[in-house]
Amino acid sequence: MKPRTHLPKYNIGAHFLTAKTFRSTPLFSDLTCAHIFCDELEAARTAYGFHVLAFVVMPDHIPLLLCWDTDALPDLTISKVAWAVKGRSARRMVDYLKGLSEGAWIGDGSAVAYPGSVVAHPNTLLQPVREPADRPHYRNWRYKIWQQGASYDFNVYTPRNLLQKVAYIHANPVRAGLVARPEDYPWSSAINYAVAVAEGTPFGQPNYSFPLVHITFYPEIL
Repeated sequence: MKPRTHLPKYNIGAHFLTAKTFRSTPLFSDLTCAHIFCDELEAARTAYGFHVLAFVVMPDHIPLLLCWDTDALPDLTISKVAWAVKGRSARRMVDYLKGLSEGAWIGDGSAVAYPGSVVAHPNTLLQPVREPADRPHYRNWRYKIWQQGASYDFNVYTPRNLLQKVAYIHANPVRAGLVARPEDYPWSSAINYAVAVAEGTPFGQPNYSFPLVHITFYPEIL
């Protein structure tokens, strides 16, 4: 039986998805790694046509809230979206970290992704994600960025639950003690919501864009 939804047009609701790094390695404490993920999220959004309602890039995990019109995009699945974002970002992050590891690296503080984070040498980030010699990756990769089986998702069907999930996602950096307010964290759509409210942007109208990821607002969120 098809579940009842109160979110117009999005007849399976919104997807709440969380992706965790391999062995909880704080890869996204690095500025470029955080930038790469946001870049690939935006590339996938443009290519596939889904909407990003909320997200935050934490050091070792990333929760997202996504949705799309299933009538217009009947073949799109959350698995396709996750594979597009995680697969491309993993390849780029490994290439980036290996390049720094093999070349010159200056830990001057310019590479931190958020206030208070530690500037780690690339080898420090690469070592935990290196595959054990007796357990080769199924695609012969030497490194794993994402924890297998650690990504999970469920559907959000009502405006009330949608609002709760947006607030939950945005509060992650506060709960972790990284910032005092959600909008103070630079890698979060909380910035978009704070600016939209301050400027009186009508939700459901043309959207305010995070510098790297286009965020969609809907009246049901407020």
